[in-house]
Amino acid sequence: MMRGSAKRPIARQLVVTSIVVAAAVGAIVSAMLLADPTPGPRASARLAAATRPTRGSGAPSVAPAPAAAACGAASTATIAGVDEIAARGIYEGELHGREVSADIAHVTGSQALLGALASHNTAAVYEAVHAIVYTPHWHIVRLRVLQAGQVVADVGGPDIIAPISGTLRWKGRKVGTYVMSVQDDAGYVKLVSRFIGVPIDLYSSGSFLMGTLQPAPAKVTAGASVVMRGTAYAVDLLRAQAFPSGNLDVALLIPKPASKFSRSSCASLRLAAWGSIAMHIAARLHPLASHYQNLVNVVQGTTGGLVYVRSGSRRLAGGAGPTRLPRDGTVTYAGRTWSVFSWEAVPPARIYFLTPSA
Repeated sequence: MMRGSAKRPIARQLVVTSIVVAAAVGAIVSAMLLADPTPGPRASARLAAATRPTRGSGAPSVAPAPAAAACGAASTATIAGVDEIAARGIYEGELHGREVSADIAHVTGSQALLGALASHNTAAVYEAVHAIVYTPHWHIVRLRVLQAGQVVADVGGPDIIAPISGTLRWKGRKVGTYVMSVQDDAGYVKLVSRFIGVPIDLYSSGSFLMGTLQPAPAKVTAGASVVMRGTAYAVDLLRAQAFPSGNLDVALLIPKPASKFSRSSCASLRLAAWGSIAMHIAARLHPLASHYQNLVNVVQGTTGGLVYVRSGSRRLAGGAGPTRLPRDGTVTYAGRTWSVFSWEAVPPARIYFLTPSA
C-alpha cells in the first residue's frame, strides 16, 4: 500500500555541526509550511530584504567596497556557498536528527515486527510495518523490511529522500533488515525553497523529477548558468540519496545578484545571505513573538550558527550566550569570532544571529 506526502515531517530536528534542535519544532513548522504555498523572493530582492535597515534595526547594510575588496565575479559563488551549507544541513537533519533516532527505535524495538519476522509470518510483518508507518506523531514516511535479501513488506509513499538502513534483531538473532525514511522529496523541496528562498529542482538519472522552478532546465551541471523567465541563475549541484537506493541531483538555482551587490565585499554578501535565511524562517512563524525559541532551534539547526532573542537585557530565547551582543560587526564567543546579523522584527525584541563561517 503506497501513500503520498500528507504525513511529511517538516523542519524537524535539523542538524548541522552536531547541533540538535528540540522536538517541538516539527509540528509547528509543519503546519506553517503546509498553510503557506508562497515561495521565497527571487533574485536581488532576497539580498535587499536582508540589507534594508528597518526602524531601529541596526541590520548591516551592504555598502560598496573599495575596488580591490569588491566581491565582483565571486558574488554568486559566495551566496551559493551559504545556501549550500543550509541545504545540506536540512538534508543531514533527515538522516541524523533526534526524531530520526526516535523513529529508528520505533522500528528496531517493535516486538510485533520482530516476532513476525522470527516466525516468518509475512502477513503479520506487513501489519506491523503498516502500523509503524501510520502511528500518529511518528514521522516515518516509508518503511521497507527485508528478510534474506527479499522484500517482505514495503509501506509508504513514492519519491522518498534520505533513506536510513539497519538490522532487525529478535532475542539477539538477526531476523531481517530495514530501509526507512522520514522525509519525501516534496517536503525537502519545500523546506529548501521556503527557508533559503531560492528555487530548487530535483533530478533522477538526469531527468527532472520535481521542484519549484518550472519549466525546469532540461539538464543541469554544476557551475552552469541558466536563464528562466528572464532571470539568470547559477546552478549549485548537490548529491542526495533516493529511496531505497540510487542518487538524486539537487539543483539549487542561485539568482545572480544585481551589480550593486557585486560591488560589495564577499564578507558583506555572505552575511546578507545568512541574514536572509534567518529572516525567511522568522517570516513563517506566526505570531513570531510566540515562537522565538522555535526560531532559535530551526535557524541554528539549519545553519550551524547561534541565535539569541533579547529585549534590552532580558533574555527571551536562545540561552545565555555572550554577555554583550552588538547589533552588527563581530563578537568573540565560545572560542571563536562570529559575524553578527541582527534585526528588530517585533519591537522592542531584537534577534541576534551569530553567523557561521562559509
